[in-house]
Amino acid sequence: MGTFIKSGEELIQLLILIILILTAIVLLFIVLNMYSVIHKIIAEKEGKTVEPFSFQKWWQKEAGTDVPIEKEEAILLHHNYDGIQELDNHLPPWWVKMFYASIAFAVIYLGLYHVWNITPLQEEEYQIAMEEGKKEVELYQSKTANSIDEKTVKLLVNDSKTVSGGKDIFTGKCAACHGQAGEGGVGPNLTDEYWLHGGSIHDIFKTVKYGVPEKGMIAWQATLKPNEIQSVSNYILSIQGTKPVNAKAPQGDKATAGVDSTNAKPVANL
Repeated sequence: MGTFIKSGEELIQLLILIILILTAIVLLFIVLNMYSVIHKIIAEKEGKTVEPFSFQKWWQKEAGTDVPIEKEEAILLHHNYDGIQELDNHLPPWWVKMFYASIAFAVIYLGLYHVWNITPLQEEEYQIAMEEGKKEVELYQSKTANSIDEKTVKLLVNDSKTVSGGKDIFTGKCAACHGQAGEGGVGPNLTDEYWLHGGSIHDIFKTVKYGVPEKGMIAWQATLKPNEIQSVSNYILSIQGTKPVNAKAPQGDKATAGVDSTNAKPVANL
């Protein structure tokens, strides 16, 4: 069974809450004691006898049962229903106090949530929590995105979001040399089985990242983030075998897409 305290900050908040509750209890006893002393002093000046505090009598009063049974005739109503008589008991004071307290709470709640809009409603709280969660996810992704390199890049050709993002990058930055469909142009055809610098996700990531300056392929590591290079690399692998119109003749060596040329072990099945 896991603890509900997940961090040192939450532990400190819990300790502060406990201290505040204990302080409130001590202050309550001090106020009650001061009230009792003041009440006793006033009663003595008026010549009245002050009875010591009794929890039982206090509770009987709050519960509405302070009239003893032997004196119930004083509050007996003068009607009879088949031998059943009724006492003229009022609502218990504790119940009346809670009723008034609920009215006060309702007025405050209405003002805070529906009049002045100081406190968000549940739906708004949900939206705020979702936005905060989204920001946390984006922050986490931004941190992990920068840790991707040619060794840790993942093959995600079945991830539509990754491939779609890679396609946008390819269209904007790579299509000028490799064609809109990857058919090749200034650069080689990217849809066939032939590769100049390896056809694994690791090879493609490395080629995009560092480029091949002697052949006119620029390095994109200063322009694209690591996760963007991963996306475009996966998009390139996703268009394998599409056979676009006017495809450029094969260049390089034949290699199975998804196989790491450095150790000839399959990275994933396409």
